[in-house]
Amino acid sequence: MNRPTSKGRQENKPTSATISPAEQLKRDIASARSDFNSLIDKSKLTSIRDEYATLDSDIAQLSTRIQKLRDRKYAFNKIMESQALELQKQWTLKRGGIQSHIIFESNSLGSQLRPIESRVAALSLGSTTQATINIIKNEIDSFETKISASERSCREMYSSIGSEVDKIKGQLAQIEKALDWAESASFGFLPGESLVNAVKAVWTRDDKEDKEDPDGILFLTDQRLIFEQREEIATKKVLFITTERQKVQQIQFEVPVFSIARVNATKQGMFKNEDWIQLDFESGCFARSAKLHIEGQDCNTWQQLITQVKNKELDSDRALAIDQEAIEKAKSAPEKYPNCGGAITKPVLRGMDYIICEFCGNKIKL
Repeated sequence: MNRPTSKGRQENKPTSATISPAEQLKRDIASARSDFNSLIDKSKLTSIRDEYATLDSDIAQLSTRIQKLRDRKYAFNKIMESQALELQKQWTLKRGGIQSHIIFESNSLGSQLRPIESRVAALSLGSTTQATINIIKNEIDSFETKISASERSCREMYSSIGSEVDKIKGQLAQIEKALDWAESASFGFLPGESLVNAVKAVWTRDDKEDKEDPDGILFLTDQRLIFEQREEIATKKVLFITTERQKVQQIQFEVPVFSIARVNATKQGMFKNEDWIQLDFESGCFARSAKLHIEGQDCNTWQQLITQVKNKELDSDRALAIDQEAIEKAKSAPEKYPNCGGAITKPVLRGMDYIICEFCGNKIKL
């Protein structure tokens, strides 16, 4: 502790935190060596080599991933196959030149690094001054800039194709997730019914979302819009603390897409970052309307998809053809129930094998 002297000045006494010039020099030498070792690793352009290898693998796997989707009966986005082939052609033309450039830049950096390596190797407590350390540190900092420039020159050669690959990979991942949800659904899809998309959603019973609203998955097929509740709900509470839960997975509503009169997409929330869709239905549906908060996907994309399905615009984007026999079967469905003569008011969808009379309860085979 500093205490006043007889003349009113404080006397400085050494503390354990004080570092001697020799100790500081020792630390600076160790720091310079550590920074240089890091520089050696960076000069090999390891991160660029890893990016190149990942991109090379991703492009090689595109066709396989798309074929797996087709095997799982995903029928749309027929352009994906041609996009994958085009990317593979572009990459075949570029990959050799990119690889050569990475090797050239790495070798060049290694050659330029040798003079600094010699000076770092010569550092010692007996002969090195602080000025020498400072010069070497500045050289290391300058060399970091050279490495960054080399990395940029390499990335410029594949960034464009990399962006295209990332885009199609994102589409594939979304479709794969939608198919996973569909395959684990509690309900069955009609024969020949094709999944278009699926998204996590909350069905709000009124204009405000609350904890009582069902949470689940919204499925869009080429014939139906289906909301399936999927969540764990509290079945027992003790002093407001949940002690037991039950998993609920069941359809909350389904409507034929052609029964959707209007669909409106809106961005809500304080920062307009919440995606909502408002659906208005024709008469005969379970309700006049439904409002859903969708998560992780754009509401405008969903508005467009529902509209395209309703207008049959997606038929031209099919990679897997529709079963014409199923189409004719649905078209030839009777207008009246043969047993009671009641009018058939519920829609007959492609792939349905039978309908049940809403008057007498008899099953009618189509």
